[in-house]
Amino acid sequence: MKKISRRRTASRTSGGRWTRLDARVGGVDGSLTENGGLVLVAELDRVLGVTAALDAGIGPVKVRDRGLSGGEFALATAVVQLTGEDHLVGFDRLRADVVGEGLLPAPLPAATTAATLAARFGQVQREGIETACAKVTARALAALPARDRAPILSGSVTIDLDAKDVEVFSTRKERVVRSYKGEVSGRVHAAHWAQAGTVLAADLLDGRSDGRTVAPAQIDRAVDAVRTAGATGQILIQGDTGYYAGRVAEKIVARRALFRLAVPRSRPLWRAVAAVHVDDWIDALDYPAAQVALLDYAPPGWPEGTRVIARRVRYDAAELSADPRSRRSRTVGKDQLALVLEGLEEQAYAYSFIATNEPLDLDEEVAVAEWEFRRRTRIEELFRDTAHGAGLNHLPSGSHAVNSMWMWGALLAYNLTAWLQTLAPIGRARRRIATVRRLLIRRAARWTTTARRHELHFTAEARELIANTLARIRAHRHLTAT
Repeated sequence: MKKISRRRTASRTSGGRWTRLDARVGGVDGSLTENGGLVLVAELDRVLGVTAALDAGIGPVKVRDRGLSGGEFALATAVVQLTGEDHLVGFDRLRADVVGEGLLPAPLPAATTAATLAARFGQVQREGIETACAKVTARALAALPARDRAPILSGSVTIDLDAKDVEVFSTRKERVVRSYKGEVSGRVHAAHWAQAGTVLAADLLDGRSDGRTVAPAQIDRAVDAVRTAGATGQILIQGDTGYYAGRVAEKIVARRALFRLAVPRSRPLWRAVAAVHVDDWIDALDYPAAQVALLDYAPPGWPEGTRVIARRVRYDAAELSADPRSRRSRTVGKDQLALVLEGLEEQAYAYSFIATNEPLDLDEEVAVAEWEFRRRTRIEELFRDTAHGAGLNHLPSGSHAVNSMWMWGALLAYNLTAWLQTLAPIGRARRRIATVRRLLIRRAARWTTTARRHELHFTAEARELIANTLARIRAHRHLTAT
């Protein structure tokens, strides 16, 4: 290993104790790449058959069989965002990395070509990506040891529904409107499989789109996806108040699933809370100031067996505000809040409600159901990860079809990191996209060819990590046969 020689001088002055190098910038070295870790993506594609699955799900996107296929382009869009690019021009930047692009299963298109190809993807093609992801997830889970695979496929399956606004700065973009927050935005609606850590279904709609309208179709696709992936356990679907609707609950029951949906506060709920005896409240799990109870109330017109869980959290008067914009104060009953603000009471309770059709017969089951719903944060991590680790922090085109494919590029990047860490975990906890990029993908390397043997040369630290990860992925080459 070459070492830069540093010799000490006789000087005692600050900055002059060591010899300084007079380095010059040399010529371009075409054998270098800053994305040497893309060899892992290429191997992951070979082992899990990602491109082949995407091609089968998407189908043909062009009349003539020339250039990139639909699956190759979808994977390319994900790889561009996986390397840290957050705009369509990222295709051109990655193309300029000749060695890095050469590591990929297929060449990258230019940015203008990428926009043209993305515009060819309609709803049918995007739903084909969902089907392909489910099949690849099945192959990835097959690599797990039986003791780790069984709880995911045979245990309870949790599907979280949520939405995220993506702010833009032009009203000329297709299907963007001003949301209730005052932002011009599109809205991503997604379904996420909590146990497997993958996206099941997603749609890009306008900033005022209602989750209750989108949810029934997404529920069908999400349930089909987890069954395609091999999951046989009881399905539980969770959502916030944006998905509180009788037709959503009916669709969930029709798919033989359970639901937990947050309930907006209303007068009937306040009356039901007032009827709960003080002895019926039990302590919440991992929440010292909170208690939970089952209410003698069911939303009218909802499926039979629907029940409502209430949670109350005690706050001192000093912790409550008279500001109508205060989120905490809005969770307190109006009469109780007025007494606290007038100084007649020293404490008040803030309430939250969950509608569920689970058979909750014991107090412990009620507490566990509320605790699990409160920990419904994986889908929020999905949106955070794809915004800060991929390119879902904005919509780069004026075309809705192009933006929808850009969204799926970010979600595919998220799934790629999940599949990669299923085959070759990086530590105990799952790493975010940005961390995977820093540790594995954005690694400088030199490409050499000697006696028809191709090699990538990394720094000592990177070589050990990438070599181990590559070996663990290659150990599962049999998976494409399943």
